[in-house]
Amino acid sequence: MILLDAGTTYAKILNTETNEKTVKKVADLEKTFKADIGTGHNISRFAKQSVNEIIALSYAGKRLIKEKSFTLLDVGSRDAKYVIFENGNFIHSDWNTECGAFTGQAIEILGSYLNLNYNDIEPQKEFITATCGLLGMGHVFDMVASSVEPGIAAARLIKGVCMSMYRFARKPDKIYLTGGLVNNALFVRSMPAETICLDRFTLLEGVLEYAASKKDGINL
Repeated sequence: MILLDAGTTYAKILNTETNEKTVKKVADLEKTFKADIGTGHNISRFAKQSVNEIIALSYAGKRLIKEKSFTLLDVGSRDAKYVIFENGNFIHSDWNTECGAFTGQAIEILGSYLNLNYNDIEPQKEFITATCGLLGMGHVFDMVASSVEPGIAAARLIKGVCMSMYRFARKPDKIYLTGGLVNNALFVRSMPAETICLDRFTLLEGVLEYAASKKDGINL
């Protein structure tokens, strides 16, 4: 079975028979590509059946996280969403295309433009108040123009984005984090709460769990 998480920028593919995992840009997917089931912003174009992203995230949390009470936050290229469970029960979720707008994409573009290696940059205590990564980029360029080191300026933006994500997710003591930014060490270390990273294929684990629970009604 082929599972697909077709986000706005990247596609994550899981072959359940071989356990092979692939990441590629959505723009690079063949027009004839069809997964058996999947989730994500562009999923209607590339899969026979789809699962809502919040549902996929919820099932992923129950499948991957041993604790009964947890907050699972997914920060993607252009949005952010989370689910909260208490004592094994779904309590709350939210999906924000404004607070998380272009977060991952903006951080990626900024690092490329300023030639930064985020793994080599220390988190900053000071931060740029930013509800949108894209708008925050302007503040970074202003700081660089006033002789602030590019790495420090970018780190302050990332800290601000992390503070925004933390408040968005209702300020939990611990955050389980998924999405492309789990691979950004500076972003992870800038989170104000204890942060445990899951991989970029987390939503597909949720799709797999959902499909298994609904197997009588899903053509696998």
